[in-house]
Amino acid sequence: MRSIKKRCSSIVVAAVVAALLGVGVGVRAEDWPFARGDAHSTGVATCELPAAPALLWKYTAGEDAGFDATTVILQGIIYVGDTNGVFHAIRMSDGSNVWKRPVKDSSFNAAAAAEAGHIYVGDMNGRLYCLATADGKEVWSHELEGEVYAGPMIHGDDVLFTCEAGALSCRAKSDGTERWKFHIESPLRSTPTIAAGRAAVSGCDSLLHVIDTRDGKELATVDIDSPTGSTPAMHAGKVFFGTEGGAFFGIHFSEQAGEKPAVAWTFRDPQRSQPIRAAAAVNDRIVVVGSQAKAVYGLDPETGEQKWKRPTRARVESSPVLVGDRVVVATTAGKLYLLDAATGDIRWEYDAGGSFTASPAVVDGKILIGNADGTLYCFGGKRDDE
Repeated sequence: MRSIKKRCSSIVVAAVVAALLGVGVGVRAEDWPFARGDAHSTGVATCELPAAPALLWKYTAGEDAGFDATTVILQGIIYVGDTNGVFHAIRMSDGSNVWKRPVKDSSFNAAAAAEAGHIYVGDMNGRLYCLATADGKEVWSHELEGEVYAGPMIHGDDVLFTCEAGALSCRAKSDGTERWKFHIESPLRSTPTIAAGRAAVSGCDSLLHVIDTRDGKELATVDIDSPTGSTPAMHAGKVFFGTEGGAFFGIHFSEQAGEKPAVAWTFRDPQRSQPIRAAAAVNDRIVVVGSQAKAVYGLDPETGEQKWKRPTRARVESSPVLVGDRVVVATTAGKLYLLDAATGDIRWEYDAGGSFTASPAVVDGKILIGNADGTLYCFGGKRDDE
């Protein structure tokens, strides 16, 4: 009875949070509807993981296909596109295929966004799709100006996409009609992170842009040291992201109207500063981010002080996920780790081979992650009868 009450309570809380964030109420606590889990791109999972996850199943994309995109998960179904232009729906329970939708001469490098009934995703041809969750049939599609490298964000009746041509496009979920467009003279490769009617997007023009989601007007910018495609993670009045110049920023981002964002602190590895391309995961206690310096860092979210550093012997382009007192990290050498979030110590590891550039999704006690070789892995707890 206690577990049922806890589960029901989680669903009620998820519905309240969804209403506040403008996310469809079809999203549950057990879902992972966006690339970084939620509209604030925190990279935080609400479930628990076993101490030593077991490999439950593997799913293969197909010949010569890879998974560069992060999976999204809705009501027990995984949705992800591959590098051969096939979009997959897969049962999380056993890894069986529900449906596939091929798109000719295309490739999916970005995560989708999902809500009850619909999936929104962009491809490397610069085309946006709205697909039905039931069977993958196209509801609508529209052209953008450039390739899509980042997952979209759902906001109320709209869905927001960025593209390589430097456009942030706001589209009506119903038919894809463009409501407004914001444009810079450099690529945009980050998912727009949204709070209090404002979208934060980090650009290859070395600026953080703050955009009014009602009309696409720019409200503020913050100078950063160099270009970036890293998605800003938002928590407790700050946004956190790294740059190609190796700097990691904590920027004040008050939800009060009229207050301008400003740099709170900046962190650099004093020994080996390298580009930071992964998004961060953040909660009240820690900010975790991986780097091209072949390391993962745990930082104080208030001060930017380094709490720990975990060498990985390979680049970290996959974005970490915080799960309770641990953090899931994957590397380009195909290693998957569970680190202690307080110390950075390794608590569990798995050598999958290949290369992980996609980020993990963590729901219902399971880790879902695809690699460049086209294998989607599911790790979790074994059943008592296994």
